[in-house]
Amino acid sequence: MKKVFIFFSLFVTMPLMAQNGNAQQNVSVGELSYMIKEQPKSELGTVVGAVLDVLADRTTEEQPGYVDAVRASVMMALSNVRRFTVSDGLQVATNEATNLIVDGTVNYISTTRELRTHSGKKDKIPEFYAQIGLTLNVKEAASGNVINSQVFEVNKSSWSWFKSTDSAIKDALEGLRKKLVKYYNSAFPYSAHILERGTEKKDKQKELYIDLGASHGLQEGTHLAVYVIGSIAGKETRKQIGRLKVNAVEGDEVSRCKVASGGKDIKAALDAGEQLLIISTD
Repeated sequence: MKKVFIFFSLFVTMPLMAQNGNAQQNVSVGELSYMIKEQPKSELGTVVGAVLDVLADRTTEEQPGYVDAVRASVMMALSNVRRFTVSDGLQVATNEATNLIVDGTVNYISTTRELRTHSGKKDKIPEFYAQIGLTLNVKEAASGNVINSQVFEVNKSSWSWFKSTDSAIKDALEGLRKKLVKYYNSAFPYSAHILERGTEKKDKQKELYIDLGASHGLQEGTHLAVYVIGSIAGKETRKQIGRLKVNAVEGDEVSRCKVASGGKDIKAALDAGEQLLIISTD
């Protein structure tokens, strides 16, 4: 059977990653700059917001003392990205083996304190939530060219009230790490081939085996979208025809994927020898 080449990626417009195939990326994490931004006090929105804050017993405070903790969380998150081998660029000089440099800006890091009433209690209790925003730039080490720039934000949710500033910041940092790992695992792809088509049922494809596995950090439960590649007037087209889910990692370079939807169209495309593109969605 003719092998079908698959790209395991959320973003497929990154030429460096496409050219390097499955090569591990040696990433040096540089400086995250930070500057407290003063809000103009003459703006009507700021004045109204301040009045509402007073009425709600609410105060917001910048937390520059946690900037180093933000950088440490970025380092930890990037170390958990499958294709990244991370070093601290502030401690270890870059060398010829360094592929990528990550730096950026902490746009804000603050906590909000609010006096809140709880059922069965007369007195209001001070509680906190945290907000973190940063921009990360991924650069080619050799040229310094930015190949990826992304803003990440972690803000208040309905369950994110805490008893202290420190607890609120720690929770926000955990949320930030999860966002970073998810984003960069998708943005920096592995490529794969179909090893076997697996189970078929009548005119539907039920399973596919791909040559990614434990050695690539692949995990059960990863969802992927399946596209068929075409061409119109010399321009590439993509049409989604189904979805996959990794059901089992069966070796260093073998995983079994369940066809979650579009089994009929996937089988037809494989039978016709069409080019498929698989894109991770989480």
